Amino acid sequence: MEGGAASAGRRVGEISPDGQFRWGGAQWEPLPAGYREPTSWTRPLRLVTAGYLVLSVLYALITNALFLNPATIERAFRTSVPDASAEQVQQAVTVTVLLGWSFLLVVSVISLVLAVGSYRGWRWAFWGALVWLGLNSIGILTNLSTLTRSGTPPQPPVATLGSLLLSIAALALFVWLLVAAIRHGPWAMRKPTPTS
Repeated sequence: MEGGAASAGRRVGEISPDGQFRWGGAQWEPLPAGYREPTSWTRPLRLVTAGYLVLSVLYALITNALFLNPATIERAFRTSVPDASAEQVQQAVTVTVLLGWSFLLVVSVISLVLAVGSYRGWRWAFWGALVWLGLNSIGILTNLSTLTRSGTPPQPPVATLGSLLLSIAALALFVWLLVAAIRHGPWAMRKPTPTS
């Protein structure tokens, strides 16, 4: 599209009727493929998602440091298997601590990558965060089960309650992302509205 006579009365930023160009003041400039415009939800959605992901990593690191240590694991193992030998206890403690921290490392890296992608507004990060939040919200069931089960859990009820609250927040955020995707698109970014 060219300026010329068609440029009379155009506003800077106006979208062409075919939705492929934006008026730059002197001529029509092509929009990038897949271009979308932010809505009032875009920035809050990205910031809250990134904040939640970072908070969940910090919480997991703190609770693991407090409750996934050799002394705590040994105490829990001796309670559940009182007649275990010292060698069995040591093996169980070593394996549990190594697996627990390895799992936490993987989960933390995924969460932090998604947090950066959420903050930056990367489209693939939206879909990754949506799935990740859906998986995190399953913690509602596991944490409720832990709180209502009898026996000696490896961490105190207050830590499990914190995990439950994070899982509820994950579910609420999952629903918000889903509604945003349905109403507008990823990160609540809508397609530009052409001028008629």
